[in-house]
Amino acid sequence: MAMGMRARESVNMSEDLTQAIAPYASALHDVSLQSHCSSCFHCIPAQSPHDMSCTMCGSVRYCCSDCLISDCEVHSSSGECCFFVKHLREASPSTLTEETSDIRAALRLLYSLETRGLVSSDSVSSSNRIGGLSASGIREVLEEGGEIAEGVLEGSLLMLSARKSRMKNYVDLSYGLTIEKVALWAVMTNSVEVQISEEQSLGIAVYGPSFSWFNHSCCPSASYRFVLVPQNEGCTSNKPESCVVPVSKGAAPDVVMEFN
Repeated sequence: MAMGMRARESVNMSEDLTQAIAPYASALHDVSLQSHCSSCFHCIPAQSPHDMSCTMCGSVRYCCSDCLISDCEVHSSSGECCFFVKHLREASPSTLTEETSDIRAALRLLYSLETRGLVSSDSVSSSNRIGGLSASGIREVLEEGGEIAEGVLEGSLLMLSARKSRMKNYVDLSYGLTIEKVALWAVMTNSVEVQISEEQSLGIAVYGPSFSWFNHSCCPSASYRFVLVPQNEGCTSNKPESCVVPVSKGAAPDVVMEFN
């Protein structure tokens, strides 16, 4: 069934449709991991006095202590930190050259949805959605095989390994349509590029239904833009929880229920 959204009142050209929306999850592209903050996506100056990294994996950097503190829990508890450690330690040279932002965003997405109580391992086997996001088409892709299916399978196994390292009582459902496969597919089909120019993309972000539904059209009638909120001097604690947000105005509360 096709999804659609209709305005309740007249909308002018270039008028913002919603408030600024924080993402469910975001992840820098591999090439930006050492040059940008994994929390707010700001560029880290070469001689930054606030430069700091994760002490466990050393693969993510932050521009200040506020960003490190705000991102520490999701980086660690989602399995992203374990993913970096295991990926860098165990992966083959050919695998190390592949982009990992989809996998890392999927780990962060699962953590975000699980902490909200929006998804569980037994809720995805018969659903075409995860946390309200479309996951339709995954069965057909896996059945057809090919490069995309191979990427989903390999990526979901890496996610499973990282999540099991963090969760003592994790139930291994490595057969069938696992929660890792669905989350990775949701990222692949729902994420948007976070661009600071037409030539440069910093990473990807995954948003809830009130944003993602606008993007599910071959001929979309709405577009989005990103603004990285200017850093406060000294990076004080009143900075927004996530700086990677589209800027807009109005009121459109996100959908937080699980759809069947």
